[in-house]
Amino acid sequence: MGKVPISGTWRTTAPPDDLWAVVADLSTWPAWWPAIQGLELLAGTAEAPEAARLTFDTPRPLPPLEVDLEVVERVAPSRLEIRSRGGLLTGFGALAVAPDGGGSKVDYDLQLSVRSLLLRPLELILSGATRAGGRERLRRAGDDLARLAGGEPGRHEP
Repeated sequence: MGKVPISGTWRTTAPPDDLWAVVADLSTWPAWWPAIQGLELLAGTAEAPEAARLTFDTPRPLPPLEVDLEVVERVAPSRLEIRSRGGLLTGFGALAVAPDGGGSKVDYDLQLSVRSLLLRPLELILSGATRAGGRERLRRAGDDLARLAGGEPGRHEP
């Protein structure tokens, strides 16, 4: 099974601190990431005190996909590193906030894969994030993130 890379850049006119406040707060993710249908905060561990169960929508007839993730590193106000914790997917990722012209940007880099060959259809769904429909959803996520942080969307790069 191969890793599915999902990476790009979201830009906004919002200041970096305001953007960081939204990115670093897991409870806001369903408000700006359209693929997330729901979020439940979970008990963390000593190694990773912040955790959440994200529920992603999937194409029918598949049921929604639940992914438990944990924050493994938080470098305020610039970098959030996450990884999956059990479940159907394995993976890790980082969201890095930085100043960008008169606003700020988020560089995102996720590496995901399914845990079993029996789940190979999920890998095809994940790789859809790199195709036209998935890129459009990622663009909307960047737009919604920008507005939630108090800014306007900028140019996004898949």
